[in-house]
Amino acid sequence: MAAENLSPRPLYAVNRGFISISRAFNAIIVAILAVKAVGFGPLAGIITITFKTVGFFSKLLAEDLEDIDMGTVDAVRSTGASPVQTLVYAVIPQIIPRFAGLSVYRWDINIRTSTIVGIVGAGGIGSVLVTAFNRYDYQYVSAILLTIILVVLVAEGVSAVVRRRYQ
Repeated sequence: MAAENLSPRPLYAVNRGFISISRAFNAIIVAILAVKAVGFGPLAGIITITFKTVGFFSKLLAEDLEDIDMGTVDAVRSTGASPVQTLVYAVIPQIIPRFAGLSVYRWDINIRTSTIVGIVGAGGIGSVLVTAFNRYDYQYVSAILLTIILVVLVAEGVSAVVRRRYQ
């Protein structure tokens, strides 16, 4: 709904506005607001990561949708296809590789974001990291940091496999 070539102008404007608002705030600010709204814990982290993911993912996906080959879309429409059939047979096949890559990339960002939002009380691995750091349990801190690095490296590997598979 935020791709200019596929959406009516009013719908496009509303969705681009929402995306801009979602991207305007840093994750720490959103986490602090979420902690104030729902209290300490994982729900605040889930709200923060969801809010940030929607803005980031939507913007990049909308830009990819604007770059699709409209010839394919027009060809499917000319056969009398409904809007849903046009989406399924002309649009989705063109964006699957990018969608898979964006999904894995955003998952990687969300892992790192969960570390940061946990520090301000919004759950996530960051709260465990801060607790261990405050207890001077540096072996546990090191284990957490190594785990975060390992998860990011695994995400990179998965991303490479997914990109190769869908190209």
